[in-house]
Amino acid sequence: MSEALEEDPFELFKRVEKSLSTATASMERLAAEQDARCKTISDAAGKASKLAEEAGDTFTASKRRLMIWTALCAALLVCGGWLAGYWLGHRDGWASGTAHGYSEAVAANTVAAWGVTPSGQLGYLMDRAGLLQALGHCHLPGYEAKYEPKEKRTFCYPTQNASGWAVQP
Repeated sequence: MSEALEEDPFELFKRVEKSLSTATASMERLAAEQDARCKTISDAAGKASKLAEEAGDTFTASKRRLMIWTALCAALLVCGGWLAGYWLGHRDGWASGTAHGYSEAVAANTVAAWGVTPSGQLGYLMDRAGLLQALGHCHLPGYEAKYEPKEKRTFCYPTQNASGWAVQP
């Protein structure tokens, strides 16, 4: 410190002033660099914010489109399932109905063919007289139905009071 006192105070102030000027210039340069960096960061944040808003709008629009496409695909799948089910059911029903109708026609033809035989004619006459149903269900006077466990069927047997009926020779 004694050296500083020995020097000229004016020189000392000049050196201090020069140091302060250098420090001020350095500080101003650092402040300018700091401002430039803040400006760059602020610009980048603004761009990021715009991009985020655009991405959000795009996502919202694409989400809406995605939901519409999903609903359309689901509707197409349901309609396709209905059409396939209708077509398969209609085809199977048509085939089943045709087979059933054919078997009914064959049975009707068989019955009609039996009707012209002597047995068919006799059955027709018994039915007109009211005896065919009674005979078939064993409801004739003097007859009773009995279950045979061995045969696992019911048979019609005459009782002691059974009466006969007229037959054609």
